[in-house]
Amino acid sequence: MRVPALSVLFCSFLAGVTVAAEVTLKDAPPNTWVNVLAAKTGGRDQPIFVYATKLGKFVAAAGMQHYGGVRPRHYDTEEFDLTTCTWINAYPPGMGKGRPASGPVGPEYAKQRAMHGNYGRKLFYKDGDYLRVGAGGQWHNGKAYGEYCYAPDGKIYAYMHRTYTLAYDVAGRTWTDLKAQPRTKARLWGSMCYDPVNKEILHAGGGSGSAEVSTWAYSIEKNEWRQLEFGSDALKPLFAKAKALRWQAKTLVGRCASRHQIAETADEAKVDLPAEAAKLAAAASKLAAEVKAAKLDVTETAAGRVAALRLEFAVTELFKIAGPNRRGAVTPEHIAEVRAAREIFEQVVDALSPEPPGRARSQIAYDAANQKIVLFGGDGLDRVLSDTWVYDCKTRTWEQKFPEVCPAPRAGHILAWLPKAKKIVLAGGYSRIPLTQEIWTYDTAANKWTLLMRAPLVRERHRSYSPACPNTNARTVQVGAVNDDDVLVCFNGNAVWACKVDPAKADAALTAEKGVEPGTYVFNRISPAIWEKVAKPDRVKSRKFLDDLPVNRWTAFSFPKYAPGAANRWGTTAYDTDRHQFLFWGGGHATSHENDVAHFSVLGGFWTIGYHPDDPIERVYATQPTFLSFNDRVHVPVHAYKAYCYDPTAKKMFYADRAYDPLVREWVSMAYPGLSWRGPMHSHMESTPKGAVMISTRGLFRFDVKADRWQRLQWKGPNIRRIWCDGTAVCYDSKRDCLWLADDKSVVRYDFATGTSAKVAVKKPKAVGGWMLWCEQVYLPDADLILIMRLFKKPDGKASNIAWSPADRKYYWVDLPYVIGGKPANLGRGFSWHDALRYDPELKLVLLNNSSGRRVWVLKFDPKTAKMEEIKEE
Repeated sequence: MRVPALSVLFCSFLAGVTVAAEVTLKDAPPNTWVNVLAAKTGGRDQPIFVYATKLGKFVAAAGMQHYGGVRPRHYDTEEFDLTTCTWINAYPPGMGKGRPASGPVGPEYAKQRAMHGNYGRKLFYKDGDYLRVGAGGQWHNGKAYGEYCYAPDGKIYAYMHRTYTLAYDVAGRTWTDLKAQPRTKARLWGSMCYDPVNKEILHAGGGSGSAEVSTWAYSIEKNEWRQLEFGSDALKPLFAKAKALRWQAKTLVGRCASRHQIAETADEAKVDLPAEAAKLAAAASKLAAEVKAAKLDVTETAAGRVAALRLEFAVTELFKIAGPNRRGAVTPEHIAEVRAAREIFEQVVDALSPEPPGRARSQIAYDAANQKIVLFGGDGLDRVLSDTWVYDCKTRTWEQKFPEVCPAPRAGHILAWLPKAKKIVLAGGYSRIPLTQEIWTYDTAANKWTLLMRAPLVRERHRSYSPACPNTNARTVQVGAVNDDDVLVCFNGNAVWACKVDPAKADAALTAEKGVEPGTYVFNRISPAIWEKVAKPDRVKSRKFLDDLPVNRWTAFSFPKYAPGAANRWGTTAYDTDRHQFLFWGGGHATSHENDVAHFSVLGGFWTIGYHPDDPIERVYATQPTFLSFNDRVHVPVHAYKAYCYDPTAKKMFYADRAYDPLVREWVSMAYPGLSWRGPMHSHMESTPKGAVMISTRGLFRFDVKADRWQRLQWKGPNIRRIWCDGTAVCYDSKRDCLWLADDKSVVRYDFATGTSAKVAVKKPKAVGGWMLWCEQVYLPDADLILIMRLFKKPDGKASNIAWSPADRKYYWVDLPYVIGGKPANLGRGFSWHDALRYDPELKLVLLNNSSGRRVWVLKFDPKTAKMEEIKEE
C-alpha cells in the first residue's frame, strides 16, 4: 500500500499515554487517528461514503454541503485517494472539461446548486445529459441518512428521500434512478449492507414513524424491496405480553407522578399504589415463568434467558416499592424507584423483540468470515442504545447477542469490516451525554467486544471533545469506511482522518473498565426527575392560595421551574378538567424539537413532565422527519395553535387521531379511526362535554368514546372562509351547546342539536383589530361571555382585556389587572400565539398559560362586580 507523505500531527492514546509528534500515516502507531487532510471546503453532513474495492478509492456523494447561501461547492460525487490524500471530482464522461479536477467546481455551479429545489422538492438535477444526485443546498436536503452500501458489481446502492432506490456506477461515474417500489416501512435513518450469500441488500434499523419495526431486503436482480418476517410462534406472544407489562409499568409511574403533583381524579386518588406495584410484580413473575417454559428457537434462547432474569430482577425491585413504608406521601425518590423498574420492563421488551427494535443512525456491516451481518446500538430518539444483533445470511434470522461487556450506548458511529483482521470495527459516535472517541472491535464467532483506543475527553466552556480525533457532538453522524489494508478512514467535516486498525493491540483492562452491560440506555438529559426534585407539593397551601384569590384580578402562580423548551412554542395548551392541569405540548418551527408533554397542576402549583422526550435529531425548521417516534409519541408539528385539546369523555388529550393519556403520562400507541383532517395549520380542535371536536374544510368530527372512533357530524349551512392557525377561532358555548367560529370578517354559530349553522351579524370595533375573536379565547358560563386572551389598547392608552357577549353580540372592555407577588405586572406586549386560555368549570377559575413569559396566571371572575364597558366607536 502506498501511504501519503504528508506530515501530520497525531496523538496516541494507547494505555492512557499521550504522545504528540510529526509523522506520516505509515509511521503512526496502530489504532491512532491521523488527520491526513485538513481542507477549507468540501464538508458534507451525512453523505454516502464507501470504499469502492474495484476502484481502490473512497467515494463520497450526496450529503448536505451547505445549509444556505452561495458558497464554494465540490462536485456532487467525489473520490478520495488515500495514497495522495486528495479529493477528485467524479464528473461523468465528458463533463470535466474546463472544470477543476479537485475542490470547488466554481461560482456558477455553486450558485445553481444553492437554488436546487427552490421551486419544489427535488432529489436530482441534470449535468449535461447525465442524471445527478444533489448534494444539499438552501432548498434541498441531500442527506443520505446511512441508507447506502457498496456491492461487488461495482455499484453503490442508496435509498433516499424515503422514496428513491438509486445506483451509482463507480467506474462509469453515472447515477441511475432504479424506479423500484418504495418500502412501506422503515423508510428513514436505517442502514444497508450487501449480503453476498443471498445476493441481495439487507436494510435494518430506521423508522417509518412508529414503534413498529421491520427488516427489509432488496433484490438487485428483481429490483424490488420486500419485508422479512422474524420470530417463532413461541416468541411472538411473549413479546406482546412484555409490551403490555411495560404499559402497566408506565401506568404505575404515571400514577405516582400524578399523586405527587396533586393531579388525580377522585377515583384515581383512591388507588392503592403499593398494591398496584405488587400486582405488576406478580404479572412479571408469571411472565418470567412462561419465558422459561417456552420452546424458543435456538437463536432466541439467549434472549429468553436474559428476559427472564430481567423480569425476576423487576419483581425484586417492585416488591421493594410495594412495601409498607410506601403507603405515605409519594416523593421524588419513590417515583425514581418506580421509573427504574419501568426501565427494566423496557429492557425486557427489547430482549424479546423478534428483530432489532426501531432505531436511527446505526450502521450495519458484513462479517465475511462468518457470513453474518452485525448491528450495534443506535439512536432511539429519547435514548441511545447498546444492544448487539447478528443477522445470519444463511438462515435469514436475527439473533440478539449478550456479550460480557460492550461499548457504551451510542449512535452515529462507524461500523465496518476489517478484511485482514477479520473482525468488525466500531469507531466514534455520539450519546446523550458527552462521549469520548473510541475504537472497538467485535469478534462475531466469540461474541466479544474489545476496546482498542479511548481518547481523553476535554471540556472547554460549553463544549466537550476528544482532541486529535474526528470531531463530533450530540447530533453529528460520523461516516467512515475501511480499505483492503484495514485502514479506517473517517470523512469528518472538511477533514479526513485515517487510522491503521490492529485488533492485536487491545487493552483488556480498559475494556473491562469502560465496557457496559448489554442493553444499557443513556436517556435524553431532559429528565422528569429534574422537575420532580424541585417541586414542593403542599395541598393546604395550594388550596389556600386558590381560595384567597381576589376576584377580577389576574394573579401569577409562583413555582420553582417552568416547563422545558423554548418560550415561543407556536401553539395552544390543552386543559385536563378532570385532574385540573394544563397539558402543554408543541414547538416546531425552529424552536422546541422535543415532544415532551408538560403538566401544570393547578392544585399542586408546579410543572412536571412525564418522560424523557424524543429528539428528532435532524435540523428542523417547519416539519419533523417522522410523524411518530420509535415510542409511538407524536413529534411536534410546525404549529400546534389549536390542533390539540382534552376530551373529558375519553379522559385523554387528542392531537388529530392520536391520544395522550394524562394518567399514564404517555401517548397511546394506536390511532383512532374515522377522522379526516387537513393538518395542524388548517384544523382546529375544541373540547366539549360530549367529546372533543375537530373542524377543517374536510368537515366537523367528534370523538365517540363508546365507539372508540371519530364520527362525522352533520353540517348544514355556512362556515367561516377558512380554518387557519394564525387567528381564526373555534369556541364551545356550554349554555347554547354550540360552537362559535370566527375569522377576520365573520362569526358563524353551529348548533350541535340540529347540525345547522348560521352567520351572525357582528360589528367589530376598530379596537378589536384583525380578528373577530382571535385565536385564543374561552367561554365563561356564569358570565355568558367569551373572554379573549389578547390584550388591547384602550383610548386612554392602557392595556385591557376584551370580552364578547353571545347574548347581545357586543364587545366590552373588561378591567382585569395583572399582579405578580402583590405588585402590578409589566406585561410588555401582552400575550401572543404561544399562550393559551382555559376555564375550569369545577373550580370556576380562568387559567392562562403564558408560555412566552414563562408564567401561569389564574383569574376568579365575578361578572357582578367586574368593571365592564361597551366598546363604542368614537
